[in-house]
Amino acid sequence: MAEKVVPGEKDQQIARIQQMEAYLDDAKEAVKKVSAALEDFMAAQNKVIALEHYYEGGCWRKDFEDDEAGLLPDYLKRGVLTEDAIYDLLADNDELLEIISMDQFEKLW
Repeated sequence: MAEKVVPGEKDQQIARIQQMEAYLDDAKEAVKKVSAALEDFMAAQNKVIALEHYYEGGCWRKDFEDDEAGLLPDYLKRGVLTEDAIYDLLADNDELLEIISMDQFEKLW
């Protein structure tokens, strides 16, 4: 016995498949980008730890004070000595570590 054809059903099916195909393509690209970014992020964690030790261990304060006193050369790049640069990075890093924890993704489902 032949199936009864509902008008417009095939068009809806084709549209649905096309939409899901677009979702698949977009999601694959997003996963690829995030995967690469996560690799970079994880590779940077040793640098983040070193910055945290520098900032909290006293060396940053000495470098900051010497810069304020004009004891460091003018040509020296000194963004690391700004009051908030390392602090903000550490806060952002902690926020990202929390976001990528599994707990954050459970609420999606």
